[in-house]
Amino acid sequence: MNKKINSLALYRTEANISLNDVAYLLNIDTGNLSRIEKGIRKPTARIILLYHILFDAPLIKLFPEEFNDLQIQLKLRSQKLITQLKTEQPPKSRNRIKYISDFVNGLNNSLYEM
Repeated sequence: MNKKINSLALYRTEANISLNDVAYLLNIDTGNLSRIEKGIRKPTARIILLYHILFDAPLIKLFPEEFNDLQIQLKLRSQKLITQLKTEQPPKSRNRIKYISDFVNGLNNSLYEM
């Protein structure tokens, strides 16, 4: 978890913004934010979005390991779903299969590069 969370601190320090300033913008205690940046506490969606907006930090770069894990899970589950839809063959499955196939192709073609 530390590697993922440390990227929050990295973006903040590269922007030369103090922990106190970011804590003020978030309206949270500096100690809590410090624990989040150190990986002791998990960031809330609000904190993640603030770092994303404030530092123009892509979510994939803020949480590369989690993003990679989700990408792998999505590929595997998408392939299973496509197989299932192909066996069911209801008329509406074609659109669903195409959408999911296009999605998996995008993942395979590094649509979301780190």
